[in-house]
Amino acid sequence: MNHAKHPPLRMAGLVALALLVSSPLLSIAGQGGQIRGKVAGFEKLVPDVYAEAADPKAHRYSWREPSPTVAVAARILAGNPSREICVAAFSTDAPKPAEAAVLVKVAGGRTIPATIVVAPSTVLSFKNFDPFPHRLFQLTDGKPDPKWAPQVTLAMATRDWRAQSPGHFEIRDELFSSVRMHIVVDPNVIGFVYPARDGAFTMNLPPGTFGTFTLKAFFGGRQVGKDLPGLTLTEKTPTLELKDAFSVGGETP
Repeated sequence: MNHAKHPPLRMAGLVALALLVSSPLLSIAGQGGQIRGKVAGFEKLVPDVYAEAADPKAHRYSWREPSPTVAVAARILAGNPSREICVAAFSTDAPKPAEAAVLVKVAGGRTIPATIVVAPSTVLSFKNFDPFPHRLFQLTDGKPDPKWAPQVTLAMATRDWRAQSPGHFEIRDELFSSVRMHIVVDPNVIGFVYPARDGAFTMNLPPGTFGTFTLKAFFGGRQVGKDLPGLTLTEKTPTLELKDAFSVGGETP
């Protein structure tokens, strides 16, 4: 076989691929809105598992005199915003994207993330990254729900949870009290993101998702801070950068 004739064919294929990728129709179809901003005040938010452990009646801790070489910020029991604070976008007029399964890691006595906001029918896939089993179960209105009763999840195994209806649900573990996850289900949620440790975030909305949005922040299964309404994204202006920090450490709405 004469291979000398094949390079031009491969070159033609690359040219065709380049033309396809640069096609305006393709870029528009694959484009989604983007919201950039920063949350502030999150150092005032203490996860419930930390607060319970610090309660003298729980007898689950021992305090030591803090070292003067340790920064004050490092002594705060505030949670990690990258898993504790969920910034979600809501809209009633934007098209609803197809929901994909979301991975939830169970490791080190916690879940990653610890709070999430999703639309109905979304599937959360809990994967046990610990070398020992967990027995996760669901609380609905503060009571064990037989629809998702305790069940053993072995190391590196997964167990799926599906959002059936709007509301607030909590996932706990019979074997480890520190494992606690809050799930908020809302039919108008379009996307969500978790800020970095410094509070900065970039939310990439699904392709073709434009319109007017409201941003809300959630911590421990409840909304914190006030709504940020009237955020508009279009195909001509698909990126929006918040001028002011999104305060989440103040009073709840």
